[in-house]
Amino acid sequence: MKKAFLLLSLLLLVLCACGKAESQDLIQQPVTLYYRTVQKDYSAEDGVIRAEIGDLKEKPVTDYNVFKLYFEGPKSKDLILPFSSDILLADVFRSGNDTLVLKLTRKSSTTASFEHTLAYACLAKTGFALDGVQYVNIQVKTSGSPVLDERWFSNDGILLYDTGTPSDDVEITLFFSDESGRLLLPEKRSIEPVSEELLPSYLLELLLAGPQSAGMKSPLPPGSRVMEDVSVRNGVCTVDFYPDFFVNAPETEQGQTLAILSVVNTLCELNTVNQVQIYKSGLQLRPGSNTDYPYLDLSDPWTSDSSVIGPVREELGEFLGELCLPGQRSYRLHRLTVRARARGGASKEEALLQALFSRTAKNGLDTPFAQQPTLLSVSTEDRLCTLDLEAGSLPAEEMERELALRCIAATLSSLPEVDAVLIYENGIPLTQEPLKPEEAWFQIS
Repeated sequence: MKKAFLLLSLLLLVLCACGKAESQDLIQQPVTLYYRTVQKDYSAEDGVIRAEIGDLKEKPVTDYNVFKLYFEGPKSKDLILPFSSDILLADVFRSGNDTLVLKLTRKSSTTASFEHTLAYACLAKTGFALDGVQYVNIQVKTSGSPVLDERWFSNDGILLYDTGTPSDDVEITLFFSDESGRLLLPEKRSIEPVSEELLPSYLLELLLAGPQSAGMKSPLPPGSRVMEDVSVRNGVCTVDFYPDFFVNAPETEQGQTLAILSVVNTLCELNTVNQVQIYKSGLQLRPGSNTDYPYLDLSDPWTSDSSVIGPVREELGEFLGELCLPGQRSYRLHRLTVRARARGGASKEEALLQALFSRTAKNGLDTPFAQQPTLLSVSTEDRLCTLDLEAGSLPAEEMERELALRCIAATLSSLPEVDAVLIYENGIPLTQEPLKPEEAWFQIS
């Protein structure tokens, strides 16, 4: 009897203790906070960002108190605070009836990254859990910098998972420079599945981190950083660089071209991207205003260019060549190093001319030919290259015709074995003397 009474007493003590523990865990002021998961899974709805119930206890439920609690971090071991310790909460307030504004300060300048994009999405979803919030505006000010990072989110505009993406790793392609700085080389990477909305930012993060393969280097200027608002609309991806990308621009025309095409070719690998528009600190570049990349016209979107992608496979008749093309807003010539291919026993001169004749206007470079010229013959002897074109191949207007002759002469003279070019049209010479390229023909001499 005493033994049974003792067991009953112990049971009551245990139940009382449990009841007491539960009462201590009761949440007084519940709020919903969204954090990043430790293990990311983009095939699940809560596999990247997950909610946790926080408790304000005796504090009133104000926007500021909610986000102050947020930055104390999650309680769950499966979740992490997506911000580093140098990000601090400065202010929270409502703008209008449905917009929440979050002001953050950053102690040091850090590279914009895919992780930052996820972090801001966590803040936005936490904001949307508050009554009446339909839009979230996040503003980040870095100490000692006049540049303001700013992101906008709408309640229905955050895609955190992709039900159409398999859970297996996916292959992406990044483009870096070869060691000589003359061509781009593709580097294949296997990555975890990433939603379509976040993939451009993630690819740029990997590109800015540099190559993993031997024989490659980054063509991007030192200190290159991307602002947070990487967006794709109607096939055009807008990439906004901080000033260092421009101030530290490569000195040569080919170096500048590869820096831009490294970004453009990488992003245009995505099914959603056809063109890339480069911005500088939130501003679109105007024609003639780009003094940091003086060889290039970045005022319009660029498209991918496979002609600058290596490696050069000599066993297939490929070689490094140089196309000389006018700018779309100037008659001055630009030099573009390309991978050309002599097919079916054709000479390098013929292969380079065919590459020049078939070139279309894009990325700030024009073509001087109204229609593709027909090449009748081409040969080089004693460093003089002679070619014959079918009548009507060149423009009839005098200035356009002169420009076409310069493009042909400058392109062929880029070959080591050619010093001058003599051009015929159905056997009739078009110039009295062979043409030799002059520096005055080019954009920058």
